[in-house]
Amino acid sequence: MKTRAILFTAPNQVVLETVEIPAPETGEVLIESLYTLISPGTELRCRAGKQEGVTFPFIPGYSMAGRVIARGPGVSLPEGTLVFCGGTTKASLNRAWGGHVAHAIQPEQGVYPLPEGMNPLYAPAAKLAAIAYRGVRLSQPKPHETVAVIGLGAIGLLAAQLHALSGARVVAADLSPYRVANAQKAGLQAFVPQGSLGQAFRQSFPNGADVVVDATGAPSVLAQAIEVARDKAWDDSPELGARVVIQGSYAGEFSLPYQAAFMKELSFYVPRDVQPRDIRAMLEVMTRGKLHLDSLISEVRAPEAAPQTYAALAEPGAELITVAFKW
Repeated sequence: MKTRAILFTAPNQVVLETVEIPAPETGEVLIESLYTLISPGTELRCRAGKQEGVTFPFIPGYSMAGRVIARGPGVSLPEGTLVFCGGTTKASLNRAWGGHVAHAIQPEQGVYPLPEGMNPLYAPAAKLAAIAYRGVRLSQPKPHETVAVIGLGAIGLLAAQLHALSGARVVAADLSPYRVANAQKAGLQAFVPQGSLGQAFRQSFPNGADVVVDATGAPSVLAQAIEVARDKAWDDSPELGARVVIQGSYAGEFSLPYQAAFMKELSFYVPRDVQPRDIRAMLEVMTRGKLHLDSLISEVRAPEAAPQTYAALAEPGAELITVAFKW
Protein backbone atom coordinates (compact mmCIF):
# COMPACT_ATOMS: atom_id res chain seq x y z
CA MET A 1 0.00 0.00 0.00
CA LYS A 2 1.01 3.62 -0.46
CA THR A 3 1.44 5.74 2.66
CA ARG A 4 3.17 8.92 3.79
CA ALA A 5 6.51 9.09 5.55
CA ILE A 6 9.00 11.71 6.68
CA LEU A 7 12.26 11.16 4.82
CA PHE A 8 15.80 12.38 5.30
CA THR A 9 16.99 12.53 1.69
CA ALA A 10 20.45 14.10 2.13
CA PRO A 11 22.29 15.87 4.96
CA ASN A 12 19.88 18.35 6.55
CA GLN A 13 17.22 17.70 3.88
CA VAL A 14 13.77 16.66 5.15
CA VAL A 15 10.64 15.95 3.07
CA LEU A 16 7.25 14.30 3.42
CA GLU A 17 6.83 11.76 0.62
CA THR A 18 4.87 8.68 -0.42
CA VAL A 19 6.40 5.28 0.29
CA GLU A 20 5.21 1.70 -0.12
CA ILE A 21 4.72 -0.83 2.65
CA PRO A 22 3.53 -4.42 2.10
CA ALA A 23 0.43 -6.13 3.46
CA PRO A 24 0.89 -7.92 6.79
CA GLU A 25 2.14 -11.50 6.50
CA THR A 26 1.88 -14.35 8.99
CA GLY A 27 2.39 -13.09 12.53
CA GLU A 28 2.36 -9.41 11.47
CA VAL A 29 0.04 -6.47 12.07
CA LEU A 30 -0.66 -3.30 10.10
CA ILE A 31 -0.75 -0.19 12.29
CA GLU A 32 -2.31 3.15 11.44
CA SER A 33 -0.18 5.81 13.06
CA LEU A 34 -1.81 8.34 15.40
CA TYR A 35 1.26 10.10 16.80
CA THR A 36 5.03 9.83 16.38
CA LEU A 37 7.64 11.59 18.50
CA ILE A 38 11.04 12.99 17.60
CA SER A 39 14.07 11.77 19.54
CA PRO A 40 16.12 14.95 19.00
CA GLY A 41 19.65 13.78 19.77
CA THR A 42 19.57 10.68 17.59
CA GLU A 43 17.42 12.06 14.79
CA LEU A 44 19.38 15.30 14.40
CA ARG A 45 22.56 13.22 14.17
CA CYS A 46 20.88 11.11 11.47
CA ARG A 47 19.68 14.24 9.67
CA ALA A 48 23.25 15.55 9.60
CA GLY A 49 24.49 12.31 8.03
CA LYS A 50 26.54 11.33 11.07
CA GLN A 51 24.76 8.07 11.95
CA GLU A 52 26.98 5.08 11.18
CA GLY A 53 25.48 2.46 8.87
CA VAL A 54 22.62 4.61 7.54
CA THR A 55 22.23 5.42 3.83
CA PHE A 56 20.10 8.27 2.45
CA PRO A 57 17.19 8.43 1.78
CA PHE A 58 15.62 6.87 4.86
CA ILE A 59 12.66 7.03 7.26
CA PRO A 60 13.85 8.29 10.66
CA GLY A 61 12.44 7.84 14.14
CA TYR A 62 11.58 5.03 16.52
CA SER A 63 8.58 6.14 18.57
CA MET A 64 5.01 5.61 17.38
CA ALA A 65 1.53 5.14 18.81
CA GLY A 66 -1.21 3.82 16.57
CA ARG A 67 -4.12 1.47 16.03
CA VAL A 68 -4.03 -2.06 14.62
CA ILE A 69 -6.16 -2.01 11.46
CA ALA A 70 -5.26 -5.34 9.81
CA ARG A 71 -3.67 -8.65 10.77
CA GLY A 72 -1.86 -11.46 9.04
CA PRO A 73 -2.59 -15.12 9.78
CA GLY A 74 -1.77 -16.35 13.27
CA VAL A 75 -2.16 -13.00 15.04
CA SER A 76 -4.18 -12.91 18.27
CA LEU A 77 -4.11 -9.15 18.86
CA PRO A 78 -7.56 -7.74 17.96
CA GLU A 79 -8.01 -5.11 15.30
CA GLY A 80 -8.64 -1.73 16.87
CA THR A 81 -6.05 -2.26 19.64
CA LEU A 82 -4.06 0.87 20.49
CA VAL A 83 -0.34 0.07 20.58
CA PHE A 84 3.15 1.51 20.90
CA CYS A 85 5.81 0.39 18.44
CA GLY A 86 9.12 1.53 17.00
CA GLY A 87 7.79 2.16 13.48
CA THR A 88 7.63 0.02 10.41
CA THR A 89 9.94 -2.96 9.92
CA LYS A 90 9.26 -3.03 6.16
CA ALA A 91 9.18 -0.22 3.59
CA SER A 92 10.26 0.58 0.05
CA LEU A 93 13.08 2.80 1.37
CA ASN A 94 15.78 2.50 4.02
CA ARG A 95 14.81 2.94 7.65
CA ALA A 96 16.54 4.48 10.63
CA TRP A 97 14.36 3.17 12.23
CA GLY A 98 11.14 3.70 10.33
CA GLY A 99 9.20 5.59 13.00
CA HIS A 100 7.77 8.65 11.23
CA VAL A 101 5.33 6.99 8.88
CA ALA A 102 1.54 6.96 8.54
CA HIS A 103 1.29 3.15 8.48
CA ALA A 104 3.62 0.51 9.86
CA ILE A 105 4.19 -3.23 9.59
CA GLN A 106 5.32 -4.95 12.77
CA PRO A 107 5.48 -8.52 14.04
CA GLU A 108 2.89 -9.02 16.76
CA GLN A 109 5.63 -9.45 19.38
CA GLY A 110 7.08 -6.07 18.41
CA VAL A 111 4.07 -4.04 19.56
CA TYR A 112 2.97 -3.06 23.06
CA PRO A 113 -0.75 -2.63 23.77
CA LEU A 114 -1.39 0.62 25.60
CA PRO A 115 -2.67 0.40 29.17
CA GLU A 116 -6.35 1.20 29.50
CA GLY A 117 -7.00 4.93 29.63
CA MET A 118 -3.60 6.00 28.29
CA ASN A 119 -3.62 9.06 26.03
CA PRO A 120 -2.02 7.94 22.71
CA LEU A 121 -0.37 11.36 22.38
CA TYR A 122 1.92 10.47 25.28
CA ALA A 123 2.52 6.83 24.34
CA PRO A 124 5.41 7.46 21.89
CA ALA A 125 7.33 8.95 24.83
CA ALA A 126 7.64 5.41 26.19
CA LYS A 127 10.77 4.85 24.12
CA LEU A 128 12.52 8.01 25.27
CA ALA A 129 11.49 7.33 28.86
CA ALA A 130 12.73 3.74 28.55
CA ILE A 131 16.13 4.98 27.35
CA ALA A 132 16.39 7.19 30.43
CA TYR A 133 15.01 4.41 32.66
CA ARG A 134 17.68 2.04 31.41
CA GLY A 135 20.23 4.46 32.85
CA VAL A 136 18.35 4.50 36.16
CA ARG A 137 18.37 0.70 36.28
CA LEU A 138 22.15 0.78 35.87
CA SER A 139 22.89 3.61 38.31
CA GLN A 140 20.50 2.24 40.99
CA PRO A 141 20.02 5.49 42.95
CA LYS A 142 19.10 5.20 46.65
CA PRO A 143 16.78 7.51 48.61
CA HIS A 144 19.68 8.90 50.66
CA GLU A 145 21.83 9.70 47.62
CA THR A 146 22.33 12.74 45.41
CA VAL A 147 22.01 12.86 41.62
CA ALA A 148 23.32 15.54 39.27
CA VAL A 149 21.81 15.61 35.78
CA ILE A 150 23.66 17.62 33.13
CA GLY A 151 21.55 18.57 30.13
CA LEU A 152 17.78 19.03 30.13
CA GLY A 153 16.83 18.02 26.63
CA ALA A 154 14.36 15.17 26.20
CA ILE A 155 16.50 12.41 27.72
CA GLY A 156 17.94 14.56 30.51
CA LEU A 157 14.49 15.82 31.49
CA LEU A 158 13.19 12.25 31.72
CA ALA A 159 16.34 10.99 33.48
CA ALA A 160 15.96 13.68 36.14
CA GLN A 161 12.32 12.79 36.75
CA LEU A 162 12.97 9.04 36.87
CA HIS A 163 15.94 9.37 39.23
CA ALA A 164 13.77 11.56 41.47
CA LEU A 165 11.17 8.78 41.67
CA SER A 166 13.77 6.73 43.58
CA GLY A 167 13.65 9.25 46.44
CA ALA A 168 17.15 10.53 45.71
CA ARG A 169 17.74 14.27 45.72
CA VAL A 170 18.09 15.37 42.09
CA VAL A 171 19.53 18.68 40.87
CA ALA A 172 19.82 19.37 37.14
CA ALA A 173 21.63 21.96 35.04
CA ASP A 174 21.48 23.29 31.50
CA LEU A 175 22.88 26.36 29.77
CA SER A 176 19.44 27.09 28.30
CA PRO A 177 17.22 29.26 30.53
CA TYR A 178 14.22 27.88 28.62
CA ARG A 179 15.11 24.27 29.44
CA VAL A 180 15.78 25.12 33.08
CA ALA A 181 12.42 26.92 33.44
CA ASN A 182 10.72 24.00 31.70
CA ALA A 183 12.28 21.52 34.13
CA GLN A 184 11.24 23.66 37.08
CA LYS A 185 7.65 23.57 35.82
CA ALA A 186 7.95 19.77 35.92
CA GLY A 187 8.82 20.01 39.62
CA LEU A 188 12.59 19.61 39.30
CA GLN A 189 15.32 21.60 41.00
CA ALA A 190 17.30 23.06 38.11
CA PHE A 191 19.65 25.95 37.40
CA VAL A 192 21.76 27.63 34.73
CA PRO A 193 25.41 27.04 35.75
CA GLN A 194 27.91 29.86 35.98
CA GLY A 195 31.58 28.94 35.65
CA SER A 196 32.62 25.30 35.78
CA LEU A 197 30.03 22.59 36.38
CA GLY A 198 32.04 21.23 39.29
CA GLN A 199 31.92 24.53 41.13
CA ALA A 200 28.29 25.19 40.19
CA PHE A 201 27.04 21.85 41.53
CA ARG A 202 29.08 22.13 44.73
CA GLN A 203 26.63 24.80 45.88
CA SER A 204 23.96 22.06 46.01
CA PHE A 205 26.22 19.09 46.71
CA PRO A 206 29.27 20.27 48.71
CA ASN A 207 30.74 16.76 48.70
CA GLY A 208 29.83 16.03 45.08
CA ALA A 209 27.08 13.86 43.64
CA ASP A 210 26.72 10.12 44.13
CA VAL A 211 25.36 9.77 40.60
CA VAL A 212 26.15 12.03 37.64
CA VAL A 213 24.07 11.73 34.47
CA ASP A 214 25.55 13.26 31.32
CA ALA A 215 22.64 13.81 28.93
CA THR A 216 24.35 16.36 26.67
CA GLY A 217 26.03 14.34 23.95
CA ALA A 218 28.84 16.93 24.12
CA PRO A 219 32.30 15.35 24.64
CA SER A 220 33.64 18.51 26.29
CA VAL A 221 31.08 18.12 29.09
CA LEU A 222 32.26 14.67 30.14
CA ALA A 223 35.44 15.97 31.78
CA GLN A 224 33.35 18.45 33.76
CA ALA A 225 30.92 15.69 34.72
CA ILE A 226 33.77 13.97 36.50
CA GLU A 227 34.36 17.14 38.53
CA VAL A 228 30.73 16.98 39.69
CA ALA A 229 31.11 13.43 41.05
CA ARG A 230 31.67 12.84 44.75
CA ASP A 231 35.23 12.54 45.99
CA LYS A 232 36.30 9.25 47.55
CA ALA A 233 38.31 9.34 50.74
CA TRP A 234 41.55 7.38 51.09
CA ASP A 235 40.32 5.40 54.08
CA ASP A 236 39.07 1.96 55.10
CA SER A 237 35.42 2.69 54.22
CA PRO A 238 33.53 0.06 52.19
CA GLU A 239 31.79 2.86 50.30
CA LEU A 240 32.24 2.66 46.55
CA GLY A 241 33.02 5.60 44.29
CA ALA A 242 30.39 7.66 42.49
CA ARG A 243 28.67 6.47 39.32
CA VAL A 244 28.66 8.34 36.01
CA VAL A 245 25.93 7.50 33.48
CA ILE A 246 26.85 8.50 29.93
CA GLN A 247 23.30 8.94 28.74
CA GLY A 248 23.91 11.44 25.91
CA SER A 249 23.81 10.40 22.26
CA TYR A 250 27.35 10.42 20.81
CA ALA A 251 28.20 10.16 17.13
CA GLY A 252 31.68 8.73 17.64
CA GLU A 253 34.60 8.41 20.03
CA PHE A 254 35.21 10.56 23.07
CA SER A 255 37.95 10.70 25.69
CA LEU A 256 37.92 10.90 29.48
CA PRO A 257 40.49 12.35 31.89
CA TYR A 258 41.88 9.17 33.38
CA GLN A 259 43.62 10.63 36.41
CA ALA A 260 40.55 12.52 37.62
CA ALA A 261 38.38 9.42 37.23
CA PHE A 262 41.04 7.27 38.90
CA MET A 263 41.30 9.52 41.95
CA LYS A 264 37.55 9.29 42.53
CA GLU A 265 37.42 5.56 41.64
CA LEU A 266 34.41 6.20 39.41
CA SER A 267 32.18 3.62 37.79
CA PHE A 268 30.95 4.42 34.28
CA TYR A 269 27.73 3.16 32.72
CA VAL A 270 26.82 3.46 29.05
CA PRO A 271 23.16 2.38 28.68
CA ARG A 272 22.60 0.31 25.55
CA ASP A 273 19.20 1.39 24.27
CA VAL A 274 16.35 -0.50 26.01
CA GLN A 275 14.89 -3.89 26.82
CA PRO A 276 11.22 -4.72 26.20
CA ARG A 277 10.65 -4.68 29.96
CA ASP A 278 11.75 -1.02 30.00
CA ILE A 279 9.08 -0.09 27.46
CA ARG A 280 6.38 -1.97 29.39
CA ALA A 281 7.46 -0.37 32.66
CA MET A 282 7.39 3.15 31.23
CA LEU A 283 3.95 2.70 29.67
CA GLU A 284 2.69 1.74 33.11
CA VAL A 285 4.53 4.58 34.88
CA MET A 286 3.21 7.14 32.40
CA THR A 287 -0.33 5.83 32.71
CA ARG A 288 -0.12 6.36 36.48
CA GLY A 289 0.87 9.98 35.90
CA LYS A 290 4.36 9.68 37.40
CA LEU A 291 6.07 11.63 34.60
CA HIS A 292 5.37 15.22 33.58
CA LEU A 293 4.97 14.66 29.84
CA ASP A 294 3.60 18.08 28.93
CA SER A 295 7.06 19.45 29.73
CA LEU A 296 8.54 16.91 27.28
CA ILE A 297 6.26 17.39 24.27
CA SER A 298 6.57 21.08 23.49
CA GLU A 299 4.23 21.07 20.50
CA VAL A 300 2.06 18.80 18.34
CA ARG A 301 2.44 19.48 14.62
CA ALA A 302 1.36 18.03 11.29
CA PRO A 303 3.92 15.88 9.42
CA GLU A 304 3.96 18.52 6.69
CA ALA A 305 5.81 20.75 9.16
CA ALA A 306 8.70 18.29 9.49
CA PRO A 307 11.32 20.33 7.57
CA GLN A 308 10.78 23.43 9.69
CA THR A 309 10.50 21.37 12.88
CA TYR A 310 13.86 19.64 12.53
CA ALA A 311 15.49 22.92 11.52
CA ALA A 312 14.08 24.58 14.64
CA LEU A 313 15.25 21.75 16.92
CA ALA A 314 18.75 22.04 15.47
CA GLU A 315 19.00 25.74 16.34
CA PRO A 316 21.15 26.56 19.39
CA GLY A 317 18.88 27.77 22.15
CA ALA A 318 15.75 26.32 20.55
CA GLU A 319 12.73 26.73 22.81
CA LEU A 320 11.51 23.22 22.11
CA ILE A 321 12.23 19.98 23.96
CA THR A 322 10.68 17.69 21.37
CA VAL A 323 7.72 17.63 18.99
CA ALA A 324 5.03 15.07 18.24
CA PHE A 325 3.58 14.62 14.77
CA LYS A 326 -0.17 13.98 14.52
CA TRP A 327 -0.92 11.71 11.57
